[in-house]
Amino acid sequence: MERVPRNRNVVGCRWLFRRKEGARFKVRLVAKGYSQEPGIDFKETFAPVAKFTTLRVLLALVAENDWELHSMDVKTAFLNGELEEEIFMECPEGVQEMEEPGYACRLVKAIYGLRQSPRAWYQKINTFFNNHDFYRSRQDYSLYINYDKRVLVLVYLDDLVLAAATKEDIGWIKGCLTREFEMTDLWELETFLGLQIKRDRDKRVLTRCQHKYIDQILLRHGMHNARPAMTPLDPHIHLPSHTNSDTLQSEPEGVSLELYQSAVGSLMYAMLGT
Repeated sequence: MERVPRNRNVVGCRWLFRRKEGARFKVRLVAKGYSQEPGIDFKETFAPVAKFTTLRVLLALVAENDWELHSMDVKTAFLNGELEEEIFMECPEGVQEMEEPGYACRLVKAIYGLRQSPRAWYQKINTFFNNHDFYRSRQDYSLYINYDKRVLVLVYLDDLVLAAATKEDIGWIKGCLTREFEMTDLWELETFLGLQIKRDRDKRVLTRCQHKYIDQILLRHGMHNARPAMTPLDPHIHLPSHTNSDTLQSEPEGVSLELYQSAVGSLMYAMLGT
């Protein structure tokens, strides 16, 4: 706890409770990023993430050359990021506060919820790869290549795809990552960003599908029991444009703009993935 300078913003926070798959319970302290002030609490927020095009190229190279293909997950990745700005956050609920007013928690490292947390984490892992003789691709800043060890790493926030020519090379990069960060070894790649990946090494074939993801979309929008049709809508029907958002939210009855946008975004993600 430190005394907050005059006219400085204090960022709020809250506890977030989740129940994950396998009946695991998880609690995390997150900052209320919307209460941050631009130019004071954060400047840059952009952090690159893996492109689906890069993933397809990587999978094609793995299949063609019969390389090893594994994945790892960084535990609490954002907490590794180091902050460049001086940020003060209010004391979390349930933690005894100092009696004297005007004090708050000064954050030294990033925390989930901050606007710059993804960028701080990317800078941290970018430094790690630079220190281990990896080159960053100019076409996709989330792809790192070590030509001497013949290792490729694709980064999407805390999810890493590892490709290497031999098991020894895969073991080398896993060891380097484990010594630097707290990691979860997921072994051979089976899922990534909602994609299910199956491999037939004898035929040198990798297949991608999104069956599970699409089932979740159908269930979320109440379409899991719908009968499929090759032509679900008459292509000759004319759909007029709707410019009044207020009217769209109120009529016709039962139409939700939020659900509609969610459905369109989910379908676009499936289109990009497979």
